[in-house]
Amino acid sequence: MTEREIDITDDLLPKLLPAKQPNDTNQMINSLSFSTKGEHMIMSTDDDSMYLYDMKTGQRSRSVNSKKYGCSHVRFASDALCALHGSTKIDNTIRYLSLTDNKYIRYFQGHDGLVTGLNVSPLDDMFLSVAKDKTIRLWDLKTYNCIGLMNLAATPIATFDPEGLLFAAGLDNNTVKLYDLRSFDKGPFSSFGPLQNDEGLEWTSMKFSPCGKYILICTNGSVLILIDAFSGAVKHALRDHYNNTKVALSASFTPESAYVMVGSSDGFIYFYNVETGQVAYKVQSPGGQTCHITEFSPVHFLAATADKVLTLWCGSDDLKG
Repeated sequence: MTEREIDITDDLLPKLLPAKQPNDTNQMINSLSFSTKGEHMIMSTDDDSMYLYDMKTGQRSRSVNSKKYGCSHVRFASDALCALHGSTKIDNTIRYLSLTDNKYIRYFQGHDGLVTGLNVSPLDDMFLSVAKDKTIRLWDLKTYNCIGLMNLAATPIATFDPEGLLFAAGLDNNTVKLYDLRSFDKGPFSSFGPLQNDEGLEWTSMKFSPCGKYILICTNGSVLILIDAFSGAVKHALRDHYNNTKVALSASFTPESAYVMVGSSDGFIYFYNVETGQVAYKVQSPGGQTCHITEFSPVHFLAATADKVLTLWCGSDDLKG
């Protein structure tokens, strides 16, 4: 599989079809992510396991157990064969794991509440963590102690921009603030909000579009908020999908930033056109299940959806052998 050479269009979306359903687990999948170059994918499950996949074949290449500490929010570190994950048992330590020899490289301690999000810089060895202790912490993979700490009034969300030069923080479920990494201790250089939140929804995660122009805010309701990353104006409130059980739906941009992909409790996967805010395409998920996680490869015409079943979607025969 080579790097993406074509832009995804409305006509191309129907060619994205279920290609593989690895039967490695029957437990709820709580996170998954692709490596920067799309060569690998990793996921974590509620039975304290992590699975690494080779995306050239769609096959599991190794598995790791974290029975003592639990695992969630697994993310590749700067090296695609190393990963960070949150802990769900004993303590709230973030663990840095070598997937090559299944050994922990470093532990990052400091959070007093459950880690609710991890985001790794695309530029260097820094990463962000957010937690129920109402803090954002900035870390460097090479040192044990956090290099930045923000105490807030409520559980925040946060993400790096695609260039790794700044990060966005979602605060109080209504405000977005932008921080320059070189001087974040001086406060935000831009603030948007309060944004309208009449339904009182909880903001659960956020992502920059790959082009850097937009920020997508996921919620525990049936709405995704797409804002302009420069002006803070709400570009669209995406509302055609359903979230009847109020789970934290994790949505994703396609690689060229033209579409947002999200699961729905009606058993479909929805693709919204970023420019129009309209549904460009929807397709039934295998078994009609709610896929609470949808993640598009950063470079390939390939996606993953997950609940208790992992489904790999592909627009070619690359994964169908």
